Amino acid sequence: MSMKDYFAIAGALLALGVAWGMTNQKVAAMEKDMDRMEEALMMFTQIEVRIAVMETELKNINKKLDRKK
Repeated sequence: MSMKDYFAIAGALLALGVAWGMTNQKVAAMEKDMDRMEEALMMFTQIEVRIAVMETELKNINKKLDRKK
């Protein structure tokens, strides 16, 4: 093998290493985004539960007020 071949192989290996590193960074960023989305979904679910409880309580209050009339 000539010196040109060694440089070509070294360049290819370097390019693969850089591509691997960039892919790992993108995957890590995507995982972080997914974690944020999961947290937002959990918060939304908690808000929905609280709204449902408040709705039930309001219905009960309205029933009690209607009985007093």
